[in-house]
Amino acid sequence: MSKAFSFTTEFEHSVDAVHAALTSEDYWKGRSGADADADGSSITVSAPAGPGTIRVEITGRMDPAGLPAVVRGILRGPLEMNRADEWSALDGDRAQGAMTGGSSSLPVSIEGRSELRPSASGGSVVEVTGEVAVKIPVVGGQVEGLVVQMVESIVHGDQKELNDWLAAK
Repeated sequence: MSKAFSFTTEFEHSVDAVHAALTSEDYWKGRSGADADADGSSITVSAPAGPGTIRVEITGRMDPAGLPAVVRGILRGPLEMNRADEWSALDGDRAQGAMTGGSSSLPVSIEGRSELRPSASGGSVVEVTGEVAVKIPVVGGQVEGLVVQMVESIVHGDQKELNDWLAAK
């Protein structure tokens, strides 16, 4: 079983400005603070489809102490997460993205698609849709709901980081 999600974030900035940030190695590496942290976190940035594209792979650990008891009860050690974001080159005033995520600590997978496009107000919009699947008997559905909340938090965190980065430019 899986659980669908859909989130929309708006930006005051143009599609060109948001796309330039999303496909900037400086933006992603600036967010992470470094290529690798003491806790084993890492970020890898590449442009596999050439200029104006990007693939970002992020791995990290999270202390499970703040997680709900149902999740802590099935974890084996720290929560290890991975995430990959990809963005295509602009095609007119739109760009397509893809995201995947998962964990080596839980049988969870996240797959999504993103679209960057102009907004009616003159800024831009990123719409993210996808699915979360958790393969755990009995409690998988509960955990899927929690993972969807985590994805929503990540999407809104990305929006804030991107807005801050663009405002500083």
